[in-house]
Amino acid sequence: MLSLSAGYYIFFAVNTTLTSDGVYFYIRHDDNYATVRQGLINNKIVKNVQTFDLAAKKMNLFNTFKPGRYKIDGRFTNVELIRKIRNGNWHKVIVKVDIEMTRAQIMNHLVSSLEPNKEELVEAMNGDWVQQNGFTDENKWCIFLADHYHFNWALSADDIIQRFLYEYNTFWSPNRQAKAKSLGLTTKEACVLGSIVDAEAIHVSEMPTIAGLYLNRLKKGILLQADPTVLYVVGREGRRRVLNRDLRTQHPYNTYINKGLPPGPIFSPDKRAILASINPKKHNYIFMCARPDASYFHNFTASAAQHRKNARAYRKSLNARGVMR
Repeated sequence: MLSLSAGYYIFFAVNTTLTSDGVYFYIRHDDNYATVRQGLINNKIVKNVQTFDLAAKKMNLFNTFKPGRYKIDGRFTNVELIRKIRNGNWHKVIVKVDIEMTRAQIMNHLVSSLEPNKEELVEAMNGDWVQQNGFTDENKWCIFLADHYHFNWALSADDIIQRFLYEYNTFWSPNRQAKAKSLGLTTKEACVLGSIVDAEAIHVSEMPTIAGLYLNRLKKGILLQADPTVLYVVGREGRRRVLNRDLRTQHPYNTYINKGLPPGPIFSPDKRAILASINPKKHNYIFMCARPDASYFHNFTASAAQHRKNARAYRKSLNARGVMR
């Protein structure tokens, strides 16, 4: 039997290395006690491994630790450290899906922030949930709404995707679903439209007007002719101008060629753009063009002749500023 002093030392003496900022310690879902123990050693968290082993055996840590990211930022005794990882007091990971993140950026961000690798996430994205929830391979990306999300680092790839699906369904309250339906849109189509509205609107105040314009075009059966969908096809990087040859590029997302909305979102839209798409401003505009004053506001009109005049003024301003592409 252990003496009282030895027992106290094993369980209640401080046994972690104190660092100024703390250190993160990761336990994977497929770890065992040996890998957990080695991780504590490699990260120089535990000072006396022998006493930690004795306490871990007594407290049955071998079979009870919880996967996750743990922050060790204080003076822990063996009992406190073991309870922390046995009870699952992991430190949350904040995953931020930014406005206008591309699909590749979203996947890379998830891989860099959470345990699953890219192959696991790709497999999860292609799971049965897509068809079961009425999505397609293209519009399934609508589930990634721009926001902050709190995760356990060790969550499985399937659970991560299910979490985004849950947040998507929560966002689409019955009232919002009804508003979309009244405009002839599904929730997925509203997200797709929202991504275009977001790309067009530098100023949030213009979002409802832009949404109303595209809805007018959809109702009239007119090509959307949305420049952001063309940039999605040819690449946005370094581009400030859409060229005539870009408009002729054959692609399902080119709305200068294909009627209706593109098959999926062009990136993760601002929620305000989605809400503008189901709460559009009513007007008769079917044309828009950036103003030539570099204010990033638009001129709107229902007249083709006026639009041609607006477009000429804008192109002239780009030429004067040396913006060729």
